Amino acid sequence: MSLLQLSAISKQFDDKMVLTDLSLTVQPGEWVGIVGESGSGKSTLLKIIGRFIDADQGSVNLKGTPLQPVRDQLIKGHKAIKLVQQDYELFPNQTARENISYALRFYERDYRERKVDELVELTRLSVVQHQKAKLLSGGEKQRTALAQAVAEVPELLLLDEPFAHLDLRNKQNLAEAIEDLKSSHQLTCLFVTHDAGEALAWADRLIILKEGKIVQEGTPREIYEQPVSVYVAELTGQVNLIPGSIPGKWQMIRPNFLRLVTEEGKARWKAAITKIHFKGGHYEYVCKTTEGQNLIFYRNRRDKKVGDEVLLNHAMKYLRDMPR
Repeated sequence: MSLLQLSAISKQFDDKMVLTDLSLTVQPGEWVGIVGESGSGKSTLLKIIGRFIDADQGSVNLKGTPLQPVRDQLIKGHKAIKLVQQDYELFPNQTARENISYALRFYERDYRERKVDELVELTRLSVVQHQKAKLLSGGEKQRTALAQAVAEVPELLLLDEPFAHLDLRNKQNLAEAIEDLKSSHQLTCLFVTHDAGEALAWADRLIILKEGKIVQEGTPREIYEQPVSVYVAELTGQVNLIPGSIPGKWQMIRPNFLRLVTEEGKARWKAAITKIHFKGGHYEYVCKTTEGQNLIFYRNRRDKKVGDEVLLNHAMKYLRDMPR
């Protein structure tokens, strides 16, 4: 039995349809990433699942049981579902440790202290655990909210833009904390983000939203390598787009799938390098083909210079025509 099942969810605000006839299921232990540009309905969907707002149409089932409408609840939310929002919702004048402990306030003290120690270590908050929440950095607040949410392991964890507004170091710390939670707590998690880069790393399945509708779902690798549209391709990573075999259609090649070849007979493109960018783990080469097409490819070393001519082919087994 699936843990979560959404059937034909629709939601409208004023005259704008935010979600349209959306259905999905989440299996126990699965980590599902929902990716879409701003305004695609991601956060609205989480609030409907978390029982903070009602859908206009459709149903939300948890373990086969329909969840009651929010309008019939005395308190918004659901005890088995924890939502970590972008504003963190911490007590500003309590310490990080006290905020986490509050989620365990109905347990005996010895157990509570042991559990808080475990969560503080897991979320890398040892150094700042005694600082007031209002003095914590954005990343520290996010990790405190995460620890608070999983203090009592929820049946479903919801994360709303977990990496928003974080610098690189805090993103790395949070990603490591989430990875540890994923492996040690048997969590089921549904998270939303506009940045597919993080989602590709630790989601079991990705769902791509556009204007409130699911346009593709699959494993991160399937979606990265075989997007169904230009929208999905551009949303999930850097991409080279070339005119398709059908007018109005496009074909996609990821920069890491382009290869240099030495024989002109084996090349699909002949190009001249126009720019070189150092990206830390690799170099990004920008070039222009003899037909005027701009292409980007990656190499681990800088063994070419601007102006050099290169011969390129692609490592994909096939190219597919796809719409915008």
